[in-house]
Amino acid sequence: MRRWLIGIFLLLLVLAIGWGAFGWNVYSRNRVPPIQLPAIASPPASNVYPQLLQLTKQVQETALLLEMESQPDMGSYEQKNRVVQANREVLHQLRQLADAPSQVTHLGAQVDDPAMENYQNVARLAVAHARLLDQSGQSERALDAYLDGLAYAEQAMRGGNTLHLTFNFMSSVIIFQHMPTLIPKLSAQDASRGAQRLKKLLEREYPLHELFTQEFREQLTGWERSIKGMAVRGFRLDLPKSPVESAMLYRPKAPIIQAALQYANQCIENAKLPYPKQSVIPLPPVLESLPEGMRVVRTPEEIALHAARYFYVRTRLRLVYTALRLEAFRKTTGRYPARLSELGDSPYFTDPFSGEPFVYRPLGNAYVLYSVGPNGIDDGGTPFPEGRLHRGQPGDIGLVPNFPRTP
Repeated sequence: MRRWLIGIFLLLLVLAIGWGAFGWNVYSRNRVPPIQLPAIASPPASNVYPQLLQLTKQVQETALLLEMESQPDMGSYEQKNRVVQANREVLHQLRQLADAPSQVTHLGAQVDDPAMENYQNVARLAVAHARLLDQSGQSERALDAYLDGLAYAEQAMRGGNTLHLTFNFMSSVIIFQHMPTLIPKLSAQDASRGAQRLKKLLEREYPLHELFTQEFREQLTGWERSIKGMAVRGFRLDLPKSPVESAMLYRPKAPIIQAALQYANQCIENAKLPYPKQSVIPLPPVLESLPEGMRVVRTPEEIALHAARYFYVRTRLRLVYTALRLEAFRKTTGRYPARLSELGDSPYFTDPFSGEPFVYRPLGNAYVLYSVGPNGIDDGGTPFPEGRLHRGQPGDIGLVPNFPRTP
């Protein structure tokens, strides 16, 4: 009897040691060092971002707005008037919030968060309002409506991550497609006033490296939380259910998080450089070898796409600013300048994709103005489908966007 009890005791002891060793093995493999990334400024005291979120949900006649977007001149006069009348209060709030301080207050998806379509609806409404005012001969008010929409798109990005950068891109392009036709109709005074307002918007542009900092912070802290939950699975004898889960559970995490932090900091530092000096940061081998289900951070291709989108919007804002300055000059002197330097010295005549002045050629009562685009090469003004952006993209970005209609 005694020998039998001793045997049971020894068996239980072996099982306990084995259980503890297995649990400790899993725990030690899932320990991660602290996530250390640069700090981000606190939201401003009078942050209007919550009001901007509410604004996206208050837009009326959204189905009609989407239908109007595919029509010439943003739909008929009756359609534009209908959506404007239905959204008088939204447009009033948009005007009130246009130049107020804003910063994103949370990064992860929350219940009832606005979708991409909600942000685009505000931009569509701003365009419908501007086109209605333009059609009614109120070009100065139409300019303000466009600028309100662009200010809103910029506010929606401030303090955010690549998701908010995408909101900014997708909303801004709707406005950029319609705004150029208004510029020749403006008086010298209105064009100058619009340029001054756009200059203030450009001076407050949110840095790309801070957007990337927030992106990596969200991804890595979320990954860290999931790993901490996995660390005690061994003690619960919660065994993996698939090969991917096995690879995730048993692979040491410290080298992965160290490589991810190295990659993140390299991408953040790279984003501080002007676009022509930026490079595509490769994934460290440790991250490259991870299975698809274990991806920790965005790929170099995704990072490069977001950088191109960011600088695309900066470029278009500067093109519009330059065009407003050109129109003010023509309405004052009766001609377009022979060169941009006649307008004075401004950093916003510089093409972000090249670091050089925009390509500009006067053509009597017209002119050619364009950016060399993501490849940094002057392709003679030949446009490309601007919805597809990558660093080697051939073609240039003119004042009038080239977004071919798709079925």
